[in-house]
Amino acid sequence: MGKTRNLETISDFQRALRQGYGLGSGKDYKPWLRIQDVKSKGKRSAIHGLKTDRTHHLLSSGEAELFYLVEFANSVVDIREQFPIFPLTYTQKVAELIGVEHPKHPVSKDPIIITTDVLLTKRSGNTQNTSFHAISVKLDSFLKDSRAVEKQDLERVCWELLGVPFSLYVSNEKSMTKSANITWATAPLRDGSCHFDSDQIITALNLISVGRFYLADLHEKFENNQVADNCDDLVRFLIARRYISVDLDYRIPEQGIVDIQNVVRLNGKVAINEAS
Repeated sequence: MGKTRNLETISDFQRALRQGYGLGSGKDYKPWLRIQDVKSKGKRSAIHGLKTDRTHHLLSSGEAELFYLVEFANSVVDIREQFPIFPLTYTQKVAELIGVEHPKHPVSKDPIIITTDVLLTKRSGNTQNTSFHAISVKLDSFLKDSRAVEKQDLERVCWELLGVPFSLYVSNEKSMTKSANITWATAPLRDGSCHFDSDQIITALNLISVGRFYLADLHEKFENNQVADNCDDLVRFLIARRYISVDLDYRIPEQGIVDIQNVVRLNGKVAINEAS
C-alpha cells in the first residue's frame, strides 16, 4: 500500500508535486491523497479500475458508489480521484474574490491544496472530443454546516472559472442499488478470475433473449450447452462488458432475477476488450 505521507506544510505540498502526485492521466495518474494518507470516518476503498488499469483511492462509501456508476458509463474515458486544484495561489485568489477563508491545515496553519473527489474525462459520442466534469461527493447533511458549504462553494467557483462543469453527488436508494449491481457484475473482472474466449461469448449470446429470467435458469442453460465452467461469472461478464443490457434498478443477486433489455448479436470472432 505504501507509506503514509505527511501533507501539512507548503514544503510537504511541493515535495508531493515533485514526486508526481496529482499529475498524469489514465494508468499514470497518482491521486493527491491516498487512503493511507488521510484519517477518514468513512469507509475507504482501493478499487482496481477496469478503464484505467490502476488502483483508485476512494475515501468514503459515497465515493466508491459514484466510482462504479461513472466507470460503467460509456462516455467516461478517465477517472481521477482526489484531484488537486493547482496552483495554490489560484485557489487563494478565488477565495479572496468570493470572500471565503481559504482552508488551512489544523496543525501547521498553512493553506492546503484543495482537492475534488472525482474529475471525469468524458468523450462526446463517437468523436475523439473530450471534456472534463468535476464532482464532489457529499452527505445531504453537509448543508447544515455553514463552513462546509463555504468550502464547497469555493471549490465550485474554482472549477467554473476554469470552464469545467461542477456537480454535487448525494447518494440515494436508487443510486445505491445501481452501484451495487455494477459492483456485483464487475467483481470477477477486477479480481482477474474471469476469462472467456470469443466462441464462449458468441455461444452464450445466441442462447440469450430479451426478457426476465431467473439467474439459475440462465446458469442451467449455459451448463446444458457446455458454454463455460463458471456460468455465474459468465452472466456477470456479459453485463460488465455490455454484451447484454439489463435493468439495474433492483438488486439482481438478491432477487436472483435478471431483466435483459438488449442483447448484442455477434457474427464471427470478437475482440474481448472492445465492449468495455
